[in-house]
Amino acid sequence: MKMAKVFLILSLVFLHLMSPICTLPLAPALYVFGDSLFDSGNNNFLPTFVRANFLPYGSDFANGSTGRFTNGRTIADFIAEYLGLPYSPPYLSSKGPSSLTGLNYASGSCGILPDTGSILGECLNFEEQINLFQRTIEKDLPQMLNNSTQLSKHLSESIYLISIGSNDYINNYLETMYYNTSKLYLPKPFAKLLISNLSQQFERLYKLGARKMIFFDIGPLGCIPSISRTHAHEGLIDASNPCCTTWGNGTSGCIPMSKPCINPNKHFFWDGYHLTEAVYSIIAYGCLYDRSACTPLNIQELVKM
Repeated sequence: MKMAKVFLILSLVFLHLMSPICTLPLAPALYVFGDSLFDSGNNNFLPTFVRANFLPYGSDFANGSTGRFTNGRTIADFIAEYLGLPYSPPYLSSKGPSSLTGLNYASGSCGILPDTGSILGECLNFEEQINLFQRTIEKDLPQMLNNSTQLSKHLSESIYLISIGSNDYINNYLETMYYNTSKLYLPKPFAKLLISNLSQQFERLYKLGARKMIFFDIGPLGCIPSISRTHAHEGLIDASNPCCTTWGNGTSGCIPMSKPCINPNKHFFWDGYHLTEAVYSIIAYGCLYDRSACTPLNIQELVKM
């Protein structure tokens, strides 16, 4: 318990101290793809029940409730700070030429498969996110870069973060009331279906010019509060209770304007699905400086390639 607290404090301090002091960023841009773990506000502009643009979401974030599904910064935000880049703005919020330092295409409740999360409203599945990225390359970036050589250099040296796939289980395969996917596929064939679809989109990203891609594995779904609270754990701070008051007795999103817990740094989960800023900082630390979260290279090594 004490070691976990010490590591949490050290990781937060280290991330702050190790942010680049120089004015030049370590990469031209940070492009973000995925689901609600990375969504920074795209769902604010879609007809969906899955939104986080209200308190207590963002209660510890400088810009307030932007649409991030946590109390503060996401993993993508910590990595942007390390790279010396501004936070990648949500693609759907742009009203003109896109940002040259990166964009965020992630969308809460969506997944790899087209119909994942559809029962909750509209969202951007992975293929649609890549479509929007392709549009950025073909329509927006040429307006800000002088020639094709500069565009290729920009794309090949930028960092790409991808975290997607959990909802294909939570909001599809395991949701037997609305989907019959589990009746059509056994677990292993379903996993192969996801990998096949994912591979196609990775190939598209590569053909579009992306080279430095970071893909986060699916987290242990059985550890969300509704499951973890039924088992005893050691070494964890509080993995049984979300920090905010949620619908469904701790198994869903935060109730709007509800008062969160006093010290979110002691909680793993912010709501019934998403982690606190403190835990995201630890994951970001592992991806930036060692290989505990990102393999075979960490981001510190990747930017030097």
